[in-house]
Amino acid sequence: MSTKRKTVAVHAGSQLTGSKSQPVVPPIHVSAVSFFDSSDELDEALDGKDYVYSRIAAPNAALLEEAVAALEGAEACVAYASGMAALKAVFEAQNLKAGDVVVMSSDGYGVTRSLYKNLAARAGVRIEALMLTDAAAPERIVALRPKLVLAESVTNPLLRVPDIRALARASREVGAALAVDATFPSPYGQRSCELGADYAIQSTTKWLNGHSDALGGSVSGTKEKLAPLRAARLLGGEVLGPFEAWLTLRGVRTLPIRMKAHCEHAAHVAKRLSESSLIERVHYPGLPNHPDHAVAKQVLEGGFGGMVAFDIKGAGRPDCFRFLEAVKLARAAPSLGDVCTLVMHAASASARRMTPEERQAAGIGESLIRVSVGLEDPDDIADDLLAAVSEAMKR
Repeated sequence: MSTKRKTVAVHAGSQLTGSKSQPVVPPIHVSAVSFFDSSDELDEALDGKDYVYSRIAAPNAALLEEAVAALEGAEACVAYASGMAALKAVFEAQNLKAGDVVVMSSDGYGVTRSLYKNLAARAGVRIEALMLTDAAAPERIVALRPKLVLAESVTNPLLRVPDIRALARASREVGAALAVDATFPSPYGQRSCELGADYAIQSTTKWLNGHSDALGGSVSGTKEKLAPLRAARLLGGEVLGPFEAWLTLRGVRTLPIRMKAHCEHAAHVAKRLSESSLIERVHYPGLPNHPDHAVAKQVLEGGFGGMVAFDIKGAGRPDCFRFLEAVKLARAAPSLGDVCTLVMHAASASARRMTPEERQAAGIGESLIRVSVGLEDPDDIADDLLAAVSEAMKR
């Protein structure tokens, strides 16, 4: 190589040589482009057989995809820059035509509903929002004959739990694809594909990452089902960056240990809240009085998740805002899955993009608080929440 400083500055230190060491932690591959000495090898790489351009395939994202697929019990996984990008990819992969029907949960994440309504409007597709936890939901799916059914394994924010097996049977009967957003339980709590789903979707930003420092999303399923999604991502460019993939894979390594604790803490907090006269209703599938407790025991593994929701007795939106300002340990933030406890007012956050009529139909009232229970001492968490409720309701 030339010794001229301009050339040295560009090329020196580009490759490690002479080492046989293997790092315990995968390195971060920040190079978006690679080169090959062989033109034949370069030609094959451009077909996706090796890493040459990170929009086609990238090492850190590939490692994360391998790990998430294994956790989901699926053949393959495609990673995305966000959970919303993953949800959009599933919709677009169905090649829906004018007049087709998409069924989705009426009490699910408001932003997902807004996204699908927008996508459907452009394509002339009809959205049917159903309460998928109702016993009659499978019959309604068969009657509607949709092309796609999107369920949430635990709904956001009311924590209802549909019978994924029954939804899968109904979907198969009419040839519909079943996609399950399983972000709330994470793959630790539910392997949706093993219950019959065609797609298991994660916002990897949440429990998989676990530290609120990397956006991302994933779709898992069979290689055949994911092939169109992977091809579309190559053209659309919704790729996950190397730093985000690396951080998320770091979080994945501790997922089972973290989720076990999150589930245990959430169960304890839910019990404490249910004993308070300040709380009108606690939404947690692990409580025996939860309407889907029996179903949750069948479709959730390792616990009932790290999410709890509750209605403050007699509260309106101003009272709930005072609650958010009164917490000391918890943090008011519109996300979940962190090691620290996060709280939010559901109607103004997760359900913000739903119309008042949609919120009312779903049962999302102004008194509803959603909690992502962290790894702090569970009594400290409960004490903080109850003290904040008391402070907020002083009039």
